[in-house]
Amino acid sequence: MIEVEVKFELLAQAQLKEYFPTMQFVRHVHNSDVYYDTPGFDLLRQAVFVRVRNQQRLEFKFNAQADPAHVQSTERAFSLRPSPSEAEEMHALFTRFLPQWRTADSVEEALCCNGLVELARIENSRICYSREDIIICVDQVEGIGDFVEIEMQCEEDGDTRQAIARLCDLTAGFAARQVCVGYVELWLQRHHPHAYRLGKYHEEHSLHPVNRSPTGC
Repeated sequence: MIEVEVKFELLAQAQLKEYFPTMQFVRHVHNSDVYYDTPGFDLLRQAVFVRVRNQQRLEFKFNAQADPAHVQSTERAFSLRPSPSEAEEMHALFTRFLPQWRTADSVEEALCCNGLVELARIENSRICYSREDIIICVDQVEGIGDFVEIEMQCEEDGDTRQAIARLCDLTAGFAARQVCVGYVELWLQRHHPHAYRLGKYHEEHSLHPVNRSPTGC
């Protein structure tokens, strides 16, 4: 699955409800994410993000096209104790980015025997809304701030240009600061600036007040 999203700094939820009056409440969740990388930040350098969410599953997020704009990402999720077929897919994905990757039966064993260490720990209280096929998430990210993510889901082999254009048109008049980096980059910027500078995406190069390009909104 490919996730296409735009993200803004949110000053007041009333502003969001005024802009999206027809959005419907879906759920309220708390996500606890632990991100992992090698000591040399080999994944971060490739804009590949590996995290364990809520101690329940391993998630990959990466941009298969290596686009300069941080607008879309491919997502994959795996059980912490994957089945043989799931483990094969997971290890193949790790090997794609870390050629010396060694296989193991569980996620915990795989992270340990390959020397991956904790990169960041992010706590996020999220309220999800829907508007037709668009998902609107209001995030209160501990130690970082309040944001809104507006996203669509696309098939991996599909053309995402229409989805990107729709989100850009939808948010063209949204009077808020756009943030074109993920929460992990924002966390690293504050808590681990050396690692942050090694990443592909940087906030100061990705903020747009109102007028935004077709690819980066």
